[in-house]
Amino acid sequence: ARRELAVLARDYLDDLARRHPDVATELGDHRYDASLRDLSKDALDDERAALGRFAERAAALDIAALAPEQQVDAAMLAGNVELRAFELAELREHEWNPLLANPGRALYMLLARDFAPLPDRLAAVASRLSQVPGLLAAARSHLGAMPTVHLEAAAGQFDGTIKLVSDVIDGSLQDASPATIADIDRVRPAALEALAE
Repeated sequence: ARRELAVLARDYLDDLARRHPDVATELGDHRYDASLRDLSKDALDDERAALGRFAERAAALDIAALAPEQQVDAAMLAGNVELRAFELAELREHEWNPLLANPGRALYMLLARDFAPLPDRLAAVASRLSQVPGLLAAARSHLGAMPTVHLEAAAGQFDGTIKLVSDVIDGSLQDASPATIADIDRVRPAALEALAE
Protein backbone atom coordinates (compact mmCIF):
# COMPACT_ATOMS: atom_id res chain seq x y z
CA ALA A 1 0.00 0.00 0.00
CA ARG A 2 2.87 2.33 0.82
CA ARG A 3 4.48 1.61 -2.56
CA GLU A 4 1.14 2.10 -4.39
CA LEU A 5 0.67 5.46 -2.66
CA ALA A 6 4.18 6.56 -3.60
CA VAL A 7 3.68 5.59 -7.24
CA LEU A 8 0.27 7.27 -7.35
CA ALA A 9 1.65 10.46 -5.80
CA ARG A 10 4.54 10.52 -8.28
CA ASP A 11 2.26 9.92 -11.26
CA TYR A 12 -0.22 12.54 -10.08
CA LEU A 13 2.40 15.23 -9.48
CA ASP A 14 4.04 14.49 -12.84
CA ASP A 15 0.65 14.85 -14.55
CA LEU A 16 -0.10 18.08 -12.68
CA ALA A 17 3.26 19.56 -13.66
CA ARG A 18 2.83 18.60 -17.33
CA ARG A 19 -0.69 20.05 -17.55
CA HIS A 20 0.08 23.17 -15.49
CA PRO A 21 3.65 24.20 -16.40
CA ASP A 22 3.32 27.55 -14.61
CA VAL A 23 2.52 25.72 -11.37
CA ALA A 24 5.51 23.44 -11.95
CA THR A 25 7.82 26.43 -12.46
CA GLU A 26 6.50 28.06 -9.32
CA LEU A 27 7.14 24.88 -7.32
CA GLY A 28 10.69 24.56 -8.64
CA ASP A 29 10.03 21.79 -11.17
CA HIS A 30 11.65 23.12 -14.35
CA ARG A 31 10.95 20.25 -16.73
CA TYR A 32 8.15 22.22 -18.42
CA ASP A 33 9.55 25.75 -18.34
CA ALA A 34 9.22 25.98 -22.13
CA SER A 35 5.47 25.26 -22.07
CA LEU A 36 2.22 27.00 -21.26
CA ARG A 37 -1.00 25.32 -20.19
CA ASP A 38 -3.11 23.86 -22.98
CA LEU A 39 -6.63 25.30 -22.65
CA SER A 40 -8.06 23.57 -25.70
CA LYS A 41 -11.29 21.59 -25.29
CA ASP A 42 -9.44 18.33 -26.00
CA ALA A 43 -6.84 19.09 -23.32
CA LEU A 44 -9.50 19.97 -20.73
CA ASP A 45 -11.48 16.83 -21.57
CA ASP A 46 -8.31 14.75 -21.28
CA GLU A 47 -7.51 16.33 -17.91
CA ARG A 48 -11.00 15.52 -16.62
CA ALA A 49 -10.58 11.90 -17.72
CA ALA A 50 -7.13 11.69 -16.12
CA LEU A 51 -8.49 13.06 -12.84
CA GLY A 52 -11.18 10.38 -12.91
CA ARG A 53 -8.50 7.70 -13.24
CA PHE A 54 -6.48 9.23 -10.39
CA ALA A 55 -9.62 9.29 -8.22
CA GLU A 56 -10.17 5.58 -8.92
CA ARG A 57 -6.58 4.77 -8.00
CA ALA A 58 -6.83 6.80 -4.79
CA ALA A 59 -10.08 5.08 -3.83
CA ALA A 60 -8.48 1.66 -4.42
CA LEU A 61 -5.66 2.26 -1.93
CA ASP A 62 -5.67 0.08 1.17
CA ILE A 63 -5.80 3.00 3.60
CA ALA A 64 -5.86 0.78 6.69
CA ALA A 65 -2.49 -0.70 5.70
CA LEU A 66 -0.84 2.73 5.70
CA ALA A 67 0.86 4.45 8.61
CA PRO A 68 -1.13 7.40 10.03
CA GLU A 69 1.03 10.03 8.31
CA GLN A 70 0.64 8.19 5.00
CA GLN A 71 -3.12 8.06 5.51
CA VAL A 72 -3.03 11.85 5.77
CA ASP A 73 -0.96 12.03 2.57
CA ALA A 74 -3.48 9.78 0.80
CA ALA A 75 -6.39 11.91 2.00
CA MET A 76 -4.67 15.10 0.87
CA LEU A 77 -3.95 13.61 -2.56
CA ALA A 78 -7.53 12.37 -2.96
CA GLY A 79 -8.83 15.77 -1.84
CA ASN A 80 -6.67 17.58 -4.38
CA VAL A 81 -7.84 15.29 -7.18
CA GLU A 82 -11.46 15.88 -6.14
CA LEU A 83 -10.94 19.65 -5.99
CA ARG A 84 -9.42 19.82 -9.48
CA ALA A 85 -12.20 17.62 -10.88
CA PHE A 86 -14.80 19.90 -9.28
CA GLU A 87 -13.08 22.99 -10.69
CA LEU A 88 -13.14 21.58 -14.23
CA ALA A 89 -16.57 19.94 -14.22
CA GLU A 90 -18.63 22.18 -11.94
CA LEU A 91 -16.95 25.51 -11.25
CA ARG A 92 -15.80 25.76 -14.90
CA GLU A 93 -13.86 28.95 -14.22
CA HIS A 94 -12.29 28.76 -17.68
CA GLU A 95 -15.73 29.74 -19.03
CA TRP A 96 -16.15 32.95 -17.04
CA ASN A 97 -12.81 34.12 -15.68
CA PRO A 98 -10.45 35.58 -18.31
CA LEU A 99 -7.71 35.97 -15.68
CA LEU A 100 -6.94 32.25 -15.93
CA ALA A 101 -5.54 32.74 -19.43
CA ASN A 102 -3.14 35.57 -18.54
CA PRO A 103 0.39 34.23 -19.16
CA GLY A 104 2.06 37.05 -17.24
CA ARG A 105 2.96 35.07 -14.13
CA ALA A 106 4.27 32.14 -16.18
CA LEU A 107 6.61 34.53 -18.03
CA TYR A 108 7.58 36.59 -15.00
CA MET A 109 8.71 33.60 -12.93
CA LEU A 110 11.25 32.70 -15.60
CA LEU A 111 12.75 36.20 -15.45
CA ALA A 112 12.53 36.92 -11.72
CA ARG A 113 13.97 33.69 -10.32
CA ASP A 114 17.64 32.95 -10.84
CA PHE A 115 17.27 29.15 -10.94
CA ALA A 116 19.24 28.66 -14.18
CA PRO A 117 21.59 30.65 -16.41
CA LEU A 118 19.81 33.61 -18.02
CA PRO A 119 20.22 32.28 -21.60
CA ASP A 120 18.37 29.10 -20.61
CA ARG A 121 15.58 31.06 -18.96
CA LEU A 122 15.27 33.40 -21.94
CA ALA A 123 14.99 30.39 -24.25
CA ALA A 124 12.07 29.21 -22.12
CA VAL A 125 10.58 32.73 -22.26
CA ALA A 126 10.79 32.65 -26.06
CA SER A 127 9.10 29.27 -26.15
CA ARG A 128 6.30 30.40 -23.85
CA LEU A 129 5.86 33.62 -25.85
CA SER A 130 5.43 31.57 -29.02
CA GLN A 131 2.49 29.78 -27.36
CA VAL A 132 0.65 32.91 -26.17
CA PRO A 133 -1.51 33.36 -29.30
CA GLY A 134 -2.70 29.75 -29.15
CA LEU A 135 -3.35 29.92 -25.41
CA LEU A 136 -5.46 33.05 -25.73
CA ALA A 137 -7.36 31.75 -28.76
CA ALA A 138 -8.24 28.58 -26.86
CA ALA A 139 -9.29 30.64 -23.82
CA ARG A 140 -11.54 32.87 -25.95
CA SER A 141 -13.25 29.78 -27.39
CA HIS A 142 -14.47 28.84 -23.89
CA LEU A 143 -15.35 32.22 -22.46
CA GLY A 144 -19.01 33.20 -22.31
CA ALA A 145 -20.70 35.82 -20.18
CA MET A 146 -18.18 37.25 -17.71
CA PRO A 147 -18.71 39.27 -14.53
CA THR A 148 -17.75 42.92 -14.92
CA VAL A 149 -15.30 42.70 -12.03
CA HIS A 150 -13.37 39.95 -13.81
CA LEU A 151 -13.35 41.87 -17.09
CA GLU A 152 -12.04 45.02 -15.38
CA ALA A 153 -9.39 43.09 -13.48
CA ALA A 154 -8.37 41.21 -16.62
CA ALA A 155 -8.00 44.43 -18.63
CA GLY A 156 -5.64 45.84 -15.99
CA GLN A 157 -3.66 42.64 -15.60
CA PHE A 158 -3.29 42.08 -19.34
CA ASP A 159 -1.96 45.65 -19.60
CA GLY A 160 0.62 44.64 -17.01
CA THR A 161 1.54 41.55 -19.01
CA ILE A 162 1.98 43.68 -22.13
CA LYS A 163 4.39 45.91 -20.20
CA LEU A 164 6.24 42.83 -18.99
CA VAL A 165 6.57 41.45 -22.52
CA SER A 166 7.61 44.86 -23.83
CA ASP A 167 9.76 46.39 -21.09
CA VAL A 168 10.79 43.79 -18.51
CA ILE A 169 11.99 41.35 -21.15
CA ASP A 170 13.98 44.18 -22.79
CA GLY A 171 15.79 44.72 -19.49
CA SER A 172 16.71 41.04 -19.38
CA LEU A 173 18.01 41.13 -22.96
CA GLN A 174 20.69 43.76 -22.29
CA ASP A 175 23.44 41.16 -21.87
CA ALA A 176 21.87 38.48 -24.07
CA SER A 177 23.46 37.03 -27.18
CA PRO A 178 22.29 38.16 -30.62
CA ALA A 179 20.75 34.72 -31.18
CA THR A 180 18.69 34.96 -27.98
CA ILE A 181 17.53 38.46 -28.88
CA ALA A 182 16.55 37.21 -32.34
CA ASP A 183 14.57 34.31 -30.80
CA ILE A 184 12.62 36.71 -28.59
CA ASP A 185 12.09 39.24 -31.38
CA ARG A 186 10.77 36.50 -33.67
CA VAL A 187 7.89 35.53 -31.33
CA ARG A 188 7.22 38.69 -29.36
CA PRO A 189 5.16 40.65 -31.96
CA ALA A 190 2.54 37.88 -32.27
CA ALA A 191 2.39 37.51 -28.50
CA LEU A 192 1.87 41.25 -28.04
CA GLU A 193 -0.82 41.31 -30.71
CA ALA A 194 -2.65 38.44 -29.03
CA LEU A 195 -2.37 40.08 -25.60
CA ALA A 196 -3.71 43.38 -26.96
CA GLU A 197 -6.62 41.60 -28.61
